[in-house]
Amino acid sequence: MVFQNNVLAGGAGGSGTTTYAIDQSIRFNDDDNAYMYKAFSGAGDLQKATMSCWLKMGNISTNKGIFTFISDKPLELDSNNNLKVHAFGSNRLITDREFRDPSAWYHFVLSIDSTQAVSSERIRLYVNGQRETSFSTESYPSQNTNGSWWSSNYFQIGRTYGTSNYMDGYLAEIVYIDGTALDPSSFGEYNSSNIWIPKDVSGLTFGTNGFHIKGEDSADLGNDSSSNNNDFTTSGLASHDQMVGESPTNNFAVTNAVNSHPNVALSEGN
Repeated sequence: MVFQNNVLAGGAGGSGTTTYAIDQSIRFNDDDNAYMYKAFSGAGDLQKATMSCWLKMGNISTNKGIFTFISDKPLELDSNNNLKVHAFGSNRLITDREFRDPSAWYHFVLSIDSTQAVSSERIRLYVNGQRETSFSTESYPSQNTNGSWWSSNYFQIGRTYGTSNYMDGYLAEIVYIDGTALDPSSFGEYNSSNIWIPKDVSGLTFGTNGFHIKGEDSADLGNDSSSNNNDFTTSGLASHDQMVGESPTNNFAVTNAVNSHPNVALSEGN
């Protein structure tokens, strides 16, 4: 098994300043057309937001929606396994780096603040605590531009809105911060082995439309664990998609889709 650099493999693997454990993840099986959605009652902040999640892939080389709205799709993986940010009305960032290790947990953080004077600071993308800086596509909005992600107030997790691009794999610690642009240190830290590990985010200020989905209740996987109670409705997800034990702090072994035999079909998170 090959583990991505700076991604936790197995248990805690060392001690940082915290010993936060994640007990479960949510399995999104694209064959089940699985995703979560919520129609918010009002628009969130149009200039500042942070999106964070831990992701472990099932199928690779497929389009996967992670955080998407009707107008903007802030965080997706494309069929080339590149991470893509579509925000403020156009493709803003597409990484040169490919994400195709189905045995590893990745931590993604997208931080948006269009009020910043330096254009490249208006959209920042981080993976496992490190900022991504190499892009095939790179553009930034004008200062103080309003994003179009809340134009419909309709938010989807695990699917690109209006398409069949469903997430396939596992998501854990799904967080949206409304009105604040944070860096990865709010969500994770390096332990003594220099491995990026999760931190407890319960004390963060989530903002009006913010949420924290942990999947801790198998009967209500879209439950918001923040005080906002911004619960999501699930589609194509069932109680067995709560994966107890499989998490960024307890990485289970899976069949590697990169090296699997072409006649062997992998499913249910490999």
